[in-house]
Amino acid sequence: MKKKLMSVLLTVAATVTLLVGCSGINVFAEDAAAETTVDVSVAQGKKIGMTVPTLASDFINYLTQAAQATVAEELGCDMQIDSCDGDVTKQIEQIENYVTMGMDLIIVFPVNGEALGTVVKNAVDAGVPVFGFAMEIPNVTSEMISAEETVMGSACGDMANEWINETFADRGDGEVNVYVLRGSTQPEIVVRSDAIVEALKTNPKNNIIEEESENQDDRNVARRMTENQFNANPDIDVIVTCNAESALGAESFIMSSDSPVADMSKFAIFTVDETDEVDAKISASLTDESALRGTISMGGIPDTIADLMKGIVPILTESEIIPRIDGSIFPIDDSNIEEYMNK
Repeated sequence: MKKKLMSVLLTVAATVTLLVGCSGINVFAEDAAAETTVDVSVAQGKKIGMTVPTLASDFINYLTQAAQATVAEELGCDMQIDSCDGDVTKQIEQIENYVTMGMDLIIVFPVNGEALGTVVKNAVDAGVPVFGFAMEIPNVTSEMISAEETVMGSACGDMANEWINETFADRGDGEVNVYVLRGSTQPEIVVRSDAIVEALKTNPKNNIIEEESENQDDRNVARRMTENQFNANPDIDVIVTCNAESALGAESFIMSSDSPVADMSKFAIFTVDETDEVDAKISASLTDESALRGTISMGGIPDTIADLMKGIVPILTESEIIPRIDGSIFPIDDSNIEEYMNK
């Protein structure tokens, strides 16, 4: 696959450096010359409630653990983390409970951002700031938004197309079978899935087989669906999934003793999201010991936590609030995985 420089961003992130001292954090804005020193001692002992769609996802587990450890170490805050298990009604109740509990800040990783607008407004009106995480939510105090779902999905589809064109240069129109494992539990994942498919459709070589996952965050579901799909379509060449958990589930079947793939060098899985496990799989694909060959990263968990801190520190210290922080994406594949893992 052609070289891709990791410094190429498909969307540009706001740059932040957090320098932790004994009593303050220096927060650098997009202009490196603009510097504000924040006294974090005023955040000591404050309480944060964070509601997330699920804790069944390894990615969200890693993320929440890192967030919890960081706010405790750097700000001296307590963070309570709750899963709404994909239920927007439960997430609304959790937000209401945080207000009742006297939380100083609520962080919301939404199941459906639009559906939370009223309860978020009520919380803010009650004097409890709300920080929106990853997806847009009406009426939040501040928010950190992942890269646009269409950008991430399109980049994933483009990455798959590039590999297909290089690996199957001799194939004609409609002769490369691409299985797309879509997601539907969140509006954003639907948009991402649509963008993946639209990008794949631009390659005339592709014969696209779409299927909607029963639960894109469950590896066992992805593995079972992949096995069933191969029973119906034994000549699949490429799998593209909407997220890492589905990709890892599909990969576990492809690399198993039951796998129908005869030549692993001619098979690939591509996805969106990054974890250490995903990175290790991509690295192993260099010697065909894994079929997972590429992902679209949103900068890794340390980068995400840095952006999170950039957003919540001003709220907790009653400093000048940053209304919105936009995320960035990094394509990771065989051309840069070793550099990425060793950075």
